[in-house]
Amino acid sequence: MKTNFLYFRENGSQEFVATAAQTNFTINGDANWDVDVTADTQVKVTVTFKAAQTTKVGSAYSGGAVDAGETVTVNNTGKSLSGNDIVITAQTADGTNGITISAGDIVNISLIPAETTEFALRADHFIACNAASDTSTVLSFKASNGSDADDSITFTHADDNGATFINIAKAMASILNANKLKAGAVVTVYDKQNNVFAEGLGSFGITNMACNIA
Repeated sequence: MKTNFLYFRENGSQEFVATAAQTNFTINGDANWDVDVTADTQVKVTVTFKAAQTTKVGSAYSGGAVDAGETVTVNNTGKSLSGNDIVITAQTADGTNGITISAGDIVNISLIPAETTEFALRADHFIACNAASDTSTVLSFKASNGSDADDSITFTHADDNGATFINIAKAMASILNANKLKAGAVVTVYDKQNNVFAEGLGSFGITNMACNIA
């Protein structure tokens, strides 16, 4: 039997307008990140330059010169994690690593999709929608690998006497009922990073989505 696949993506993206000579950019705040970053390799870091430069980027990125508005990706040797700060290394003397940032440059830091941050679960594996507490609602699915504990998605939201839980439950019922009409599709259920939601889930005041995928 065909089934839909329900797509979820944890949120993790933040953009900064750099100050002069800025190197540290603080992330992991609740407003922008569903999951705390614990290694710089979990994130992609890009820099969009305000003005054309001839020496800001080493040979690892465009041969050294960049145009105004050009975006480059910082490689792993040019960034690190210190506490909650992503640190961009200043350009090295040999010009091969790091980026020297100036005021007005735009720095974007975003989660690199992985099995635990971006996933599609079978609609016919849905088990239940439960109010785990006054401020959290849990969606449960049969384990993806068929043997471990159930896969789960936990939404955090305001304590509103169950109103958000009811809204989430109704949204899931609608999404699952559509499974019979359009089996075999991929349905985006919750992707805050790209502002794509199903059945009004983006308007329910959900502040965090945490997943536990087998």
